[in-house]
Amino acid sequence: MDDTFIYLAAFAVIVAVAVGTAIIAVRRDGRNMHDLIKQLIIWVAVAALLPLTSIAGASMIHPQQRMKDLMARQDHLKQDEYNSHDDAARQQKIHDDQDAVRKQIEDEQRAFYQAMFWVSFPIGFIALIVGLFLRAIPIGSSLSFGGLCTLTTGCYSNWNDMGDALRFWSLLVVLAILIVIGLIKF
Repeated sequence: MDDTFIYLAAFAVIVAVAVGTAIIAVRRDGRNMHDLIKQLIIWVAVAALLPLTSIAGASMIHPQQRMKDLMARQDHLKQDEYNSHDDAARQQKIHDDQDAVRKQIEDEQRAFYQAMFWVSFPIGFIALIVGLFLRAIPIGSSLSFGGLCTLTTGCYSNWNDMGDALRFWSLLVVLAILIVIGLIKF
Protein backbone atom coordinates (compact mmCIF):
# COMPACT_ATOMS: atom_id res chain seq x y z
CA MET A 1 0.00 0.00 0.00
CA ASP A 2 2.93 2.36 0.66
CA ASP A 3 4.02 1.98 -2.96
CA THR A 4 0.64 3.28 -4.07
CA PHE A 5 1.18 6.51 -2.17
CA ILE A 6 4.62 6.92 -3.69
CA TYR A 7 3.21 6.45 -7.19
CA LEU A 8 0.37 8.87 -6.48
CA ALA A 9 2.82 11.45 -5.16
CA ALA A 10 5.05 11.05 -8.22
CA PHE A 11 2.01 11.37 -10.48
CA ALA A 12 0.91 14.55 -8.64
CA VAL A 13 4.39 16.07 -9.02
CA ILE A 14 4.44 15.32 -12.73
CA VAL A 15 0.97 16.81 -13.15
CA ALA A 16 2.09 19.92 -11.28
CA VAL A 17 5.10 20.25 -13.57
CA ALA A 18 2.84 19.82 -16.63
CA VAL A 19 0.44 22.49 -15.35
CA GLY A 20 3.31 24.86 -14.62
CA THR A 21 4.81 24.30 -18.03
CA ALA A 22 1.43 24.87 -19.67
CA ILE A 23 0.93 28.14 -17.80
CA ILE A 24 4.35 29.36 -18.85
CA ALA A 25 3.60 28.37 -22.46
CA VAL A 26 0.27 30.23 -22.37
CA ARG A 27 1.87 33.39 -21.08
CA ARG A 28 4.58 33.20 -23.71
CA ASP A 29 2.45 32.16 -26.69
CA GLY A 30 -0.79 33.88 -25.65
CA ARG A 31 -3.00 30.85 -26.23
CA ASN A 32 -6.50 30.72 -24.84
CA MET A 33 -6.37 29.59 -21.19
CA HIS A 34 -9.71 27.76 -21.09
CA ASP A 35 -8.71 25.50 -24.01
CA LEU A 36 -5.44 24.71 -22.28
CA ILE A 37 -7.23 23.83 -19.04
CA LYS A 38 -9.55 21.48 -20.93
CA GLN A 39 -6.54 19.84 -22.57
CA LEU A 40 -4.87 19.40 -19.18
CA ILE A 41 -8.02 17.82 -17.76
CA ILE A 42 -8.11 15.35 -20.64
CA TRP A 43 -4.39 14.69 -20.21
CA VAL A 44 -4.68 13.96 -16.49
CA ALA A 45 -7.81 11.85 -16.92
CA VAL A 46 -6.38 9.60 -19.64
CA ALA A 47 -3.01 9.27 -17.92
CA ALA A 48 -4.64 8.38 -14.59
CA LEU A 49 -7.32 6.04 -15.92
CA LEU A 50 -5.01 3.93 -18.04
CA PRO A 51 -3.14 2.27 -15.12
CA LEU A 52 -6.42 1.86 -13.23
CA THR A 53 -7.89 0.05 -16.22
CA SER A 54 -5.06 -2.44 -16.22
CA ILE A 55 -5.52 -3.06 -12.48
CA ALA A 56 -9.23 -3.67 -13.05
CA GLY A 57 -8.41 -6.06 -15.90
CA ALA A 58 -5.99 -8.00 -13.73
CA SER A 59 -8.65 -8.20 -11.01
CA MET A 60 -11.06 -9.70 -13.54
CA ILE A 61 -8.51 -12.36 -14.48
CA HIS A 62 -7.43 -13.03 -10.91
CA PRO A 63 -10.20 -11.91 -8.49
CA GLN A 64 -9.09 -10.58 -5.13
CA GLN A 65 -11.77 -12.34 -3.04
CA ARG A 66 -9.44 -15.18 -2.02
CA MET A 67 -6.86 -12.60 -0.89
CA LYS A 68 -9.49 -10.82 1.18
CA ASP A 69 -10.50 -14.13 2.77
CA LEU A 70 -6.87 -14.96 3.56
CA MET A 71 -6.29 -11.52 5.09
CA ALA A 72 -9.39 -11.97 7.28
CA ARG A 73 -8.11 -15.40 8.33
CA GLN A 74 -4.71 -13.89 9.17
CA ASP A 75 -6.38 -11.20 11.30
CA HIS A 76 -8.45 -13.88 13.05
CA LEU A 77 -5.29 -15.90 13.81
CA LYS A 78 -3.58 -12.82 15.22
CA GLN A 79 -6.55 -12.24 17.48
CA ASP A 80 -6.46 -15.88 18.59
CA GLU A 81 -2.75 -15.55 19.38
CA TYR A 82 -3.40 -12.43 21.41
CA ASN A 83 -6.21 -14.14 23.37
CA SER A 84 -4.39 -17.43 24.13
CA HIS A 85 -1.45 -16.73 26.43
CA ASP A 86 -1.43 -19.84 28.59
CA ASP A 87 -1.54 -22.91 26.31
CA ALA A 88 1.83 -23.62 24.62
CA ALA A 89 0.46 -26.31 22.28
CA ARG A 90 -2.31 -23.98 21.13
CA GLN A 91 0.25 -21.18 20.60
CA GLN A 92 2.37 -23.47 18.41
CA LYS A 93 -0.66 -24.49 16.33
CA ILE A 94 -1.60 -20.83 15.85
CA HIS A 95 1.97 -20.01 14.74
CA ASP A 96 1.91 -22.91 12.28
CA ASP A 97 -1.46 -21.75 10.94
CA GLN A 98 -0.14 -18.19 10.62
CA ASP A 99 2.88 -19.41 8.63
CA ALA A 100 0.62 -21.42 6.31
CA VAL A 101 -1.70 -18.43 5.76
CA ARG A 102 1.29 -16.13 5.17
CA LYS A 103 2.58 -18.50 2.49
CA GLN A 104 -0.87 -18.66 0.87
CA ILE A 105 -1.03 -14.84 0.87
CA GLU A 106 2.40 -14.64 -0.81
CA ASP A 107 1.31 -17.19 -3.43
CA GLU A 108 -1.91 -15.26 -4.03
CA GLN A 109 -0.01 -11.98 -4.40
CA ARG A 110 2.42 -13.58 -6.82
CA ALA A 111 -0.46 -14.91 -8.94
CA PHE A 112 -2.16 -11.50 -8.97
CA TYR A 113 1.06 -9.74 -9.97
CA GLN A 114 1.53 -12.22 -12.81
CA ALA A 115 -1.96 -11.42 -14.05
CA MET A 116 -1.13 -7.75 -13.59
CA PHE A 117 1.95 -8.09 -15.78
CA TRP A 118 0.15 -9.91 -18.59
CA VAL A 119 -2.63 -7.31 -18.63
CA SER A 120 -0.53 -4.20 -18.05
CA PHE A 121 2.29 -4.93 -20.47
CA PRO A 122 0.21 -4.98 -23.66
CA ILE A 123 -2.07 -2.13 -22.53
CA GLY A 124 0.83 0.09 -21.47
CA PHE A 125 3.00 -0.79 -24.44
CA ILE A 126 0.26 -0.18 -27.02
CA ALA A 127 -0.80 3.08 -25.33
CA LEU A 128 2.80 4.28 -25.29
CA ILE A 129 3.32 3.48 -28.97
CA VAL A 130 -0.04 4.84 -30.15
CA GLY A 131 0.44 8.01 -28.11
CA LEU A 132 3.71 8.73 -29.86
CA PHE A 133 2.02 8.74 -33.25
CA LEU A 134 -1.12 10.74 -32.48
CA ARG A 135 -1.19 14.34 -33.64
CA ALA A 136 -3.67 15.50 -30.98
CA ILE A 137 -1.16 16.59 -28.35
CA PRO A 138 -3.27 16.19 -25.19
CA ILE A 139 -4.41 12.69 -26.16
CA GLY A 140 -1.09 11.55 -27.60
CA SER A 141 0.99 12.77 -24.68
CA SER A 142 -1.49 11.45 -22.11
CA LEU A 143 -1.56 8.04 -23.80
CA SER A 144 2.23 7.96 -23.88
CA PHE A 145 2.55 9.04 -20.26
CA GLY A 146 -0.32 6.79 -19.14
CA GLY A 147 1.24 3.88 -21.02
CA LEU A 148 4.54 4.51 -19.27
CA CYS A 149 2.76 4.70 -15.89
CA THR A 150 0.90 1.48 -16.71
CA LEU A 151 4.13 -0.29 -17.59
CA THR A 152 5.75 0.99 -14.41
CA THR A 153 2.99 0.29 -11.93
CA GLY A 154 1.53 -2.81 -13.51
CA CYS A 155 4.56 -4.59 -14.85
CA TYR A 156 7.45 -3.55 -12.71
CA SER A 157 5.75 -3.09 -9.33
CA ASN A 158 6.53 -6.74 -8.63
CA TRP A 159 10.11 -6.49 -9.84
CA ASN A 160 11.50 -8.88 -7.21
CA ASP A 161 8.98 -11.61 -8.04
CA MET A 162 9.47 -11.43 -11.81
CA GLY A 163 11.87 -13.91 -13.29
CA ASP A 164 15.16 -12.67 -14.67
CA ALA A 165 14.21 -13.57 -18.24
CA LEU A 166 10.83 -11.81 -18.01
CA ARG A 167 12.45 -8.66 -16.63
CA PHE A 168 15.14 -8.64 -19.29
CA TRP A 169 12.92 -9.35 -22.31
CA SER A 170 10.12 -7.00 -21.32
CA LEU A 171 12.54 -4.13 -20.75
CA LEU A 172 14.48 -4.93 -23.92
CA VAL A 173 11.35 -4.99 -26.08
CA VAL A 174 10.09 -1.64 -24.78
CA LEU A 175 13.52 -0.03 -25.00
CA ALA A 176 14.22 -1.30 -28.53
CA ILE A 177 10.83 -0.23 -29.89
CA LEU A 178 11.12 3.23 -28.30
CA ILE A 179 14.60 3.72 -29.75
CA VAL A 180 13.39 2.70 -33.21
CA ILE A 181 10.38 5.01 -32.98
CA GLY A 182 12.57 7.83 -31.71
CA LEU A 183 14.97 7.39 -34.62
CA ILE A 184 12.17 7.23 -37.19
CA LYS A 185 9.94 9.95 -35.81
CA PHE A 186 12.48 12.48 -34.59
